[in-house]
Amino acid sequence: MPTPAHAYIDPASGSLVLQVAAAGVLAALLTMKRIWRTLKGLLPGRQRRDRHEPD
Repeated sequence: MPTPAHAYIDPASGSLVLQVAAAGVLAALLTMKRIWRTLKGLLPGRQRRDRHEPD
């Protein structure tokens, strides 16, 4: 039977863990978005229009 660790996690440590988790999720989402745009650009078909087209 394991012995108790008597460990304590203060609120600041818990907040840090949540911030790191949120940053990891956002980084993963932005990375997937960038990869998706790259793959979409490689496919033939409809070309993307420039946002700053001259009139």
